[in-house]
Amino acid sequence: MPAFVLSIALGWALIGVVPAGATVDFEELARTASVEQVRQSMDYFAGLGSRVAGYPGAEEAARHVQQRFGEIGLQGITVHEYDVSIPVDKGGFLKVAVNGEQIQLYGLWPNLVKTSTLPDGGIDGRLIDGGGGEYADMDGLDVEGAVVLMDFNSGDAWLNAAYLGAKALVFIEPDSTVYLEAEKKFLTMPLDMPRFWIDRQAGERLRSHLALAGELAVHLEYRMDWERRPAWNILATIPGYDPLMKEDVIVLEGYYDAMSVVPALAPGAEQASSVTALIELARYFQAHPPARTVVFLATSAHHLGLRGVDDFIQRYLRKEDPFIDHMLVRRVVEAALARDMIDKDGVRYAIGEVVRRPWYAASLRERQAWLRRSPTPLLPKGCFAAKAVSCNSLAIVSRIATN
Repeated sequence: MPAFVLSIALGWALIGVVPAGATVDFEELARTASVEQVRQSMDYFAGLGSRVAGYPGAEEAARHVQQRFGEIGLQGITVHEYDVSIPVDKGGFLKVAVNGEQIQLYGLWPNLVKTSTLPDGGIDGRLIDGGGGEYADMDGLDVEGAVVLMDFNSGDAWLNAAYLGAKALVFIEPDSTVYLEAEKKFLTMPLDMPRFWIDRQAGERLRSHLALAGELAVHLEYRMDWERRPAWNILATIPGYDPLMKEDVIVLEGYYDAMSVVPALAPGAEQASSVTALIELARYFQAHPPARTVVFLATSAHHLGLRGVDDFIQRYLRKEDPFIDHMLVRRVVEAALARDMIDKDGVRYAIGEVVRRPWYAASLRERQAWLRRSPTPLLPKGCFAAKAVSCNSLAIVSRIATN
């Protein structure tokens, strides 16, 4: 991602941070985020393996963000945990009977909720070449009950094989693809059609055999389970220097997870631009203290219904009475956990050390209780929220009043 894109994000973020009348030095912004520095950061995140929320790569990314916030010198580093429901790839293979070759299978995202899990002991079938998935590509083939090998870049033509009674689909990794090709593989109905991905080299070998034999006897085994896994938001702050304006808070948000139609293969190189820009923003503002207080929010589960952002909003920005009533049990449990009154087996509420919560990390009820006990106001005059970066790393600043 070019450094000038990050400079645009920095500039937009500064709109709500610097005092009125101040100017932004865009050349300085460009120097802050060098191309090499940005490349190294994005390469690191892309090299963690799948960063789908709940997968090991996402946890490693969360730890890295927490570490980077500490190295930069941000204050009040806080980690919040929440649960996500995700399809976990447990692995599988396709075995060719004629030569014993075994090829690793990766499951595609479930059809609504139906995963590509195969029965215990796997399935046996005839492998045929369905080409690009068009009816003309399968003309003359006995598709019913067959395992169909197909180009991934087939749009939604893969459904034709399902209409013809195919037992399973195996997509071949393409040289290159586009977002819309992957989008066509997400299905919003629980179709019982196991779908898999294999690497290009293995796919070409299978096609070579099929060109000679017409079809091959194969055995497939695979499992993917829905599981509840932890995910984390990481927050840190830079206090504003202006005696009056520091009571206002800017929240800059970026996500560190990734998404793929093949959940076990989600390096998310382009998606890493979001958290990379957030880190560069943190570095810039640490070197150039802002007038207002700035909170840096790194979220996960962005592609799972904005689960990370939703958790942040539930904790800090909701103030409707019905909502607070629904959250009361959760608050009691979290308070008990914080005081070591109860244990949470197997799941932690922090990736690493968590410092004492700053004022903005308190619930609305806690803030109100503090106000009743204190003769001086503890709440800020307002809370500004800015979505600092998205996939294209442009910042959009909006105001959310909290009083």
